[in-house]
Amino acid sequence: MFHIVEKYKTPAQIILGVICLSFVFAGGYSLAVPGSDYVSKIGDIKIKADDVNDFQRRLQNASGNPVNKQLAYQTLIDQAYIQQGAYDMNISVPISQIKQVIASDPSFQENGKFVEAKYREFLQQSGMTEEALIDGIRKQYAMQTMLNLMEAGNVVSDVQARQMINLLQASRQLQTVTFPATNFANQVAVDDSKLKAYYEENKKQYFMPQAVKYEFVELSATELGAKEKVSEAELQEAYNQIPASASAPKPSLESVKTQLTQDIQIRKGAAAIAKIKETVSDLAFNNPKTLQPISDKLGLQIHKADQEWVTRDMATANGMPKALQDALFGNEVLIKRNNSEPVDLGNGIYWVVRAVDVRTEHQATFAEVKAQVQQDYVATEAKKLATNSAKQALDNLNKGNTTNLEWSPSADLTPQQAMAIMSKGDFQLWIKAKPANNKPAYILLTEQQNPILVKITAIKPPQDINNVLPQAKQIISQSLAQNLAFSNLQWLKNRYKLKQGAQKLDTADGQ
Repeated sequence: MFHIVEKYKTPAQIILGVICLSFVFAGGYSLAVPGSDYVSKIGDIKIKADDVNDFQRRLQNASGNPVNKQLAYQTLIDQAYIQQGAYDMNISVPISQIKQVIASDPSFQENGKFVEAKYREFLQQSGMTEEALIDGIRKQYAMQTMLNLMEAGNVVSDVQARQMINLLQASRQLQTVTFPATNFANQVAVDDSKLKAYYEENKKQYFMPQAVKYEFVELSATELGAKEKVSEAELQEAYNQIPASASAPKPSLESVKTQLTQDIQIRKGAAAIAKIKETVSDLAFNNPKTLQPISDKLGLQIHKADQEWVTRDMATANGMPKALQDALFGNEVLIKRNNSEPVDLGNGIYWVVRAVDVRTEHQATFAEVKAQVQQDYVATEAKKLATNSAKQALDNLNKGNTTNLEWSPSADLTPQQAMAIMSKGDFQLWIKAKPANNKPAYILLTEQQNPILVKITAIKPPQDINNVLPQAKQIISQSLAQNLAFSNLQWLKNRYKLKQGAQKLDTADGQ
């Protein structure tokens, strides 16, 4: 929230910040109707539409990326609360210190000494008066001092840092027992009333997207070429075209004969496709409802893909070329149910495809999806039974009762590994579990495919914990500072009410 203000923490950085960013709230007062000269007002600080536009433009120029106007406006709002708080606390900087800041800025120095001419040149080029520059620095100092006060007061001990390291970096030594839901499937009672109730509760799950079943014929340069004969003269000509190398002798014709034959056949196959593509296209067009004439004329097999429905999402997931998707789900094939033109799939392969059946998108009836509903219902209820069994085992363990569980071999799992395989809820449960009094901690992970009972026997801190301790303390300190600053900003927002003016932000450009 305070990243813009935090960029200007040292005197030299403050002067650069003043140069790079527009002066916020530096405008004068107007004798116009009250409220007509600002968008919003916090205490005595006015935010004008021009301030927001200028701030947005300068941020975009500095970052090279688009900046949302509303975000720029909200940043100025936050800064206004901080500045007003600083004014009320009479936070100020003496003019002598401001002069020192200006004089020590490298932009105005030569051989380590302040050069008045450079300073005046900057003022002239920026169109800024000296009074405006000093006022801007004073405001930046006031806001920064206020922000430092808002973030102050957090001291992180070694104990806190070690706790964080143990929480986020220490591996857990554990064993597990999985309760497979499939083992409980035969205990699930099924009847139509239960299935219908499950269907109604999960109706959206059974919405059927548009899908197609199809068939196709394939033209392949490799397959067509394999039928072509290659003469000795053609082989010799291809062999003669192999470049000779001064560093290695040219291979014998016999050693490369097979490869040369395949290359020649592929070229002949590509040439054959070029000749018959028009014939194939004519046959597909003149017989739009069947691929049989193409098959009969050219001896091509009709391949069937009509066992399962294929949606566009499924086609994409399975790597179907886009050109084929566009043809298969296009108006000619899907809607008119005609043959496609030959579709280039690359590598010398062309398909002519035809829809065998088309399914329009619709909400499936119970009768349509009864088999799937039953499968889903059994899986859901079986997992419930598996989870109940796991909970009973967990309860027995926590009571100290003996259980006959087949635990997995002991293994170590880091928090990073756990985050990769667990849901958020399971991970939070896992990270909080701690063995105590020489007894393991038990938890049950229920948001997996199958419930898993976990026994954590030890927490192993990193071996280099002393080396990472300073970094951990810094991270905690920064986090505490951000939280404290946020809380103090909320207090300022409660103290100073935001007043809306007559000016409006121009958001017509979508920014």
